[in-house]
Amino acid sequence: MAAYLVRKLLLTIPTILGIVLITFLLFRVVARDPARAYAGKEKSEAQLQAIRHEMWLDKPVWKQFLLTTVFQFPHSMRYKESVWTLIARKAPVSLAIQVPVFFIALGLQLVLALFTASRRGQVPDYLVTFFTVLGMSVPPLSIYIASQWLFGGYLRWFPVAGWSTGFFYAIHFAALPIVVSVMMDIGWGTRFYRTTVLEEISNDYVRTARAKGVQGREVLLTHVLRNVMIPVVTNTVVALPFLITGALLLERLFQIPGMGGMLVDAIHTQDEPVVMAIVYTTAVAYCLMLVMTDVLYAWVDPRVALK
Repeated sequence: MAAYLVRKLLLTIPTILGIVLITFLLFRVVARDPARAYAGKEKSEAQLQAIRHEMWLDKPVWKQFLLTTVFQFPHSMRYKESVWTLIARKAPVSLAIQVPVFFIALGLQLVLALFTASRRGQVPDYLVTFFTVLGMSVPPLSIYIASQWLFGGYLRWFPVAGWSTGFFYAIHFAALPIVVSVMMDIGWGTRFYRTTVLEEISNDYVRTARAKGVQGREVLLTHVLRNVMIPVVTNTVVALPFLITGALLLERLFQIPGMGGMLVDAIHTQDEPVVMAIVYTTAVAYCLMLVMTDVLYAWVDPRVALK
């Protein structure tokens, strides 16, 4: 296992450097003069030179690439502070929403998938399938606005939008976005895992277990669930890096000061250091999660060999 991890991590380094290089070149091709895009047309040439110096654009291209590669980004042009300080402050807010959504939605998806697959062709299966497809079909913006009006404006159970520090105040503001996000995420996962469970239920080992008198619940939880963990691991682990970036539309509508809102603002204001830092962080985390996925394959399924 240790030797496999070392090899995979060494192979990941060129991939990460390639992502960093391609991203850097795309930023330089698309925005040839980020200082002018950020400052606007009314800035004088002296002011533009000062901005270029602050963004390190007056240095050679190879030196700009080396600086960004070793994560010594210039300060954010809008916030006037280190991009890593911004990420350290904004990321916990996004994680406070995305982590509960991730685990609650995953649990509900697996439970509903096992429940509907074990009752294929029956009324519960049709009802769950109908509501999951309905939830997948409704645009997220409509659900967000409707939930704000119903639970925040009409019933006044939760704040319509906003955020506050402190554990209990944060829960009060985070409750509605979490509930809405879970509702949005249940549909696709339930449909996908239901199909996977149905494929496993039709295998010979399930029929053999039932023929020996093993109860249906034990078959699902002991045998079937373990054999469907490969697609579960694939979907969940590779989704982890994107939890830190938050949900762009959700954070904007509910006025949550997380990474999603900061990324949208950085794109609108041409704050290139912030955008590049978020892209690089997500890319590195994604590559590391791919390595972890291979390791978890061997853990959940002994038939998988790490070579």
